[in-house]
Amino acid sequence: MDTKLKYHPPKWPDRFLEFYCNPSRLEQIQGDAYELFHMNLEERGLRYARFRFLIHVLSFFRWGNIRRSKPSYQTYNHGAMFKNYMKIGWRNLSKQKGTTFISVFGLACAVGCCMVAYLFIAHIWFKGMHQPNKNEIFQLTYTVEEDEGKITYGTVAEPISELIPENLNQVKNQTRILTNFSVLIHNNESFLQRSLYVDSGFMEMFEYRMEYGFPGALNEPDEVILTHQLSEKLFGDTHPIGQEISLVTDGTEKLYKVGGVMADLNDMDMFNFDLLVNIESSHNTSLDLPLKDAWSSELWTFVQLEKGTNPMDLNPGLAMLKERQNQINPEKPYLDLELVAYTDLIYKVDQIERGVRTFLGLAPQIVLGAIATFIMILAVFNYINISILMASRRLKEIGVRKVIGSNKWQLIAQFLSENLLVCLMAIVLGSLLAAFLFLPGFNDIASKNLKIDLFNDKYIWMFLAGMLLFITLVSGLYPAIYITSFKPIHILKGNQQLGSKSVFTSVLLTFQFTLAIISIVAGVAFVQTNYINSNRDWGYESSDKIIVNVPSPEDYTPLKNKFAALASVNEISGSQDYVGNWIREEELIYDEQKYEIGLLNAEANYSEVLDLKLKQGRMFNPALISDTEESILVNQKFLDRLGLSFPLTKKITLDSVGYNVVGVVEDFHTIYFQSLIDPLVIRASPDSTFNYLTLKMSAGTAASSMEEVKKIWHETIPRGLFEGKLQTEVFDHEVKDVQGVSKLILFAAILAVVLAALGLFGLVSLNMNSRIKDFCVRKVFGADLGDLSMKLAKRYLIIWVIASVLGGGLAIFLVSTFLNSFFAFHSGVGLIPLGLGFLVLFLVIVGTVSSQIMKIVKANPARILKAE
Repeated sequence: MDTKLKYHPPKWPDRFLEFYCNPSRLEQIQGDAYELFHMNLEERGLRYARFRFLIHVLSFFRWGNIRRSKPSYQTYNHGAMFKNYMKIGWRNLSKQKGTTFISVFGLACAVGCCMVAYLFIAHIWFKGMHQPNKNEIFQLTYTVEEDEGKITYGTVAEPISELIPENLNQVKNQTRILTNFSVLIHNNESFLQRSLYVDSGFMEMFEYRMEYGFPGALNEPDEVILTHQLSEKLFGDTHPIGQEISLVTDGTEKLYKVGGVMADLNDMDMFNFDLLVNIESSHNTSLDLPLKDAWSSELWTFVQLEKGTNPMDLNPGLAMLKERQNQINPEKPYLDLELVAYTDLIYKVDQIERGVRTFLGLAPQIVLGAIATFIMILAVFNYINISILMASRRLKEIGVRKVIGSNKWQLIAQFLSENLLVCLMAIVLGSLLAAFLFLPGFNDIASKNLKIDLFNDKYIWMFLAGMLLFITLVSGLYPAIYITSFKPIHILKGNQQLGSKSVFTSVLLTFQFTLAIISIVAGVAFVQTNYINSNRDWGYESSDKIIVNVPSPEDYTPLKNKFAALASVNEISGSQDYVGNWIREEELIYDEQKYEIGLLNAEANYSEVLDLKLKQGRMFNPALISDTEESILVNQKFLDRLGLSFPLTKKITLDSVGYNVVGVVEDFHTIYFQSLIDPLVIRASPDSTFNYLTLKMSAGTAASSMEEVKKIWHETIPRGLFEGKLQTEVFDHEVKDVQGVSKLILFAAILAVVLAALGLFGLVSLNMNSRIKDFCVRKVFGADLGDLSMKLAKRYLIIWVIASVLGGGLAIFLVSTFLNSFFAFHSGVGLIPLGLGFLVLFLVIVGTVSSQIMKIVKANPARILKAE
């Protein structure tokens, strides 16, 4: 056999030659290289010939041979070409409205989810970045040497702000910021609100849009500026300017007037606050402290530099301030006094103690980001399958265009242009879905106030542009390259079979099914766990009980006496903490061993008021002095943890005092079901230690009596903050959080099923269209409906089986791990979640295949075979 026909030059050097060589010289140079290759092949062998071919190709890489201008047939106007591509694309999309809608809708759902995730993450990482002066604002921080090493603090000595004008000439504005939770009183109602006590320069450094009033209101020490949310909460639709409120801080009450109301901050401000107050009216700053004590008082201090000032120019002045502080307070010398850029504060959360931002909430960001990524992957896979389906109907067009001279990259540009149209429509629809559907639902679940602000947020435009580019390339590049790789002779002869046995599309669909099963299992497992926990026995009777806070020891007896006089109150008891809130931990000693346990100090009758269930022994007897001084109750978990049985033979030492265990109560939940029940000791204690009262009400009267209880409380403590609640409400916050996560996961599961169904529809339609002739022939020869159905569904049932095995195994591992990290008590991944996951996808396959089988049933074989 002629070796010239058997062996060929290596492909990639040959393609490199075609890439760089001037077309006018390519034929001659390539011919010479081929001739040299075959000469070397006969004389020295294949390996040497291929090596020399590479050397020859590289040797031809000279300036005279390099392509410097495009061929004449490519000198057309690129703008006109792109415009033509878009016209053709729009016409093709208009002809295939159904598949176009499926593609756009799937991508739009993913874009909407990604936008919600972006806004949630951006409101953490981009907080305050809309401030016009952000690049000129800096926070003063200092570094000290402590036992743990060097630590940087975000607060500095308060008197430093007084020395800034004479030491830092480049400072344009400055402000001190003192954060506090104040009791706000209005119309005999009390609220705990986040207050920022600031200098009047705060409103000059940080710009806020005002809804009412003006920023200069803080120049008056008796005026405050409220946020939109607080103004709406206090005054509703009433004009708030001039209205009076009272603030109680550290027991001191002061009257203020509303001087301004900010427009909605949209959760994007660096500082978390409800109202701004002039710092000169603060009780702390009005105190005449000794010099050293004043320099020990610390707060946040921000400065605004003159535009164009280099922060390094302030180092000499900062050194003088540091020296002054170290002279006055040598016990706590500053190693460094530095300026940290306002724009860097969010990135230095872990490096600055007592900073403006202390918590980034990475776990919710990861969960939401993972859900958005998960939906985007499904949507892209779905769109790839649909794109191949849409392109399969244009094979003859592709073949003809190739024959008349279009190259592969021109065809790819055409398909990507059409894909750009689809993705652009998906971006628009996804933004609408996010604004009017996804985002309001998420805000309700997460108690956020996120909004899409296209007019003031430049970052969201960057995000949308990046998203458009990403999904255009990722979702469109493979279908474009795949479709345009076919040879025109095969297309025009009708020999090109597209999609009948596509391994890649089958892999994508298997992956979609696997993710869908995992998401369904996760959603059902969370719903099942919530149902189980909502019906879980708390270990005590929570109904008909009201918990009331006691602000100070002197308030305990008056409150208790007044509440006891209510006809609806059957019994009342005090406690240091309350069940359903944080229970303090203590260390006890038993048999010379130390153990960490929960300790609840309460009145002797607290166990009966709470209706704890006695398991062994007896409850406290208030009439016995020994029970109120040297006896305790424990839960069953306590005995299990210490490996003991009742009655105990030895005393338990707690706070250096020996106690006898007189009774054992059944385990009960002191905190939500996300945590295990811990060992607990209940000890009777003096009245003066109690911070809460628990009222046991007559059956069915707790909720209706709350207003009367609140009224009595305010009459007794008019300047305090009422924090009463029903015992049944102690887990409401945790329940809301868990239900929010469940809703998100369930939403992701439903969307995953929808996208998987759309992807399956694309593949089934593609398979049926590519084999319509085969199905019609079978129908002519008498194939029944069952045979045709099995022929079409067989491949997808195999994919379903594979996805069920993979998805089921991964779901058991992943969902169980997630539930274990989230709940101490959960349903696990059992037959119900797995069975529903398998069943839902099976029904999707059956429904999709059935819809396509009906097309075959209604089809006219004579017309289709004639057309073929």
